[in-house]
Amino acid sequence: MPTIDQESPIYAAVELGSDSFRLHIGRFNDGVLELVATMCERVELSASLDEDGMLDSAALRRALACLAQFRSALDAWKPHAVRVVATAALRMARNAALFLPAAGRALGYPVDIIAGDEAGRLVYLGVANTLGAADPAPRLVLDIGSISTELVIGEGATIRRIESFALGAVRQSLTFFANGQIDAAGFDAAVRSSRSRFAEAGFGARGWAMAYGACGTVRALAGHAHRGGNAGTPLTRADLAGLRDAFIATRQGMHLAGGLALLYGLMEELEIAAVTPVAAGLRVGALWDLRQRAGAAV
Repeated sequence: MPTIDQESPIYAAVELGSDSFRLHIGRFNDGVLELVATMCERVELSASLDEDGMLDSAALRRALACLAQFRSALDAWKPHAVRVVATAALRMARNAALFLPAAGRALGYPVDIIAGDEAGRLVYLGVANTLGAADPAPRLVLDIGSISTELVIGEGATIRRIESFALGAVRQSLTFFANGQIDAAGFDAAVRSSRSRFAEAGFGARGWAMAYGACGTVRALAGHAHRGGNAGTPLTRADLAGLRDAFIATRQGMHLAGGLALLYGLMEELEIAAVTPVAAGLRVGALWDLRQRAGAAV
């Protein structure tokens, strides 16, 4: 049983993501977030969406079982405040309204389906506070999910623009590598598709020297590109080209191919020189948001 310091309130954030459900429990000491417990379970909601936009019963059972496990952790830690958010898959699913009450009962807290703008805000909040919210330098923060992608431009703690795209790693994989085959033609088509979608937003070629990837996709790709290296080593377009060639040569990497093509297209379209993985995203942002709502000094 955890020991709780009553002078440092415990907060919890639960993310019902399109691929995985995740729980962060943390506290703030001298303005620094300390995670005291984390849990993650892959439930694969996005892969279970059928042509009619319905989540299948097996995925929903996995989801409820996962939330019951999360509840045990929440009951043990007794957080001061909890925020539970659901992202793109449940936002899109036609049977989400039937699932959400059961999810709330399993977890013990109500679930809030958030729009892409709110997801982007929380992601940026997590990254800004992790890197230093007082830094006034312009930032491009990207969050590539299973079926949606958020891009956020900001300066320090201030958000200037948020764009959400119905385009994600799993969706790209299912569209261009559905047969499990990764070849040059399919990869190039996936990159062109990604570029065209990001071009529609009118970001233009900003020539970003650096962007930050607050998502598992970027961290996983960096892990493959820099095996044995620093987890925070930036990913360049040359790194991505090397991964592309390796995936095609070995016919492996199916689970990352869609995300790789999406990131490659994004970096080309916005002329991003490198993307740095950051171990901060929506859940970290939600914890900071709870702290700010509680009236603590930032």
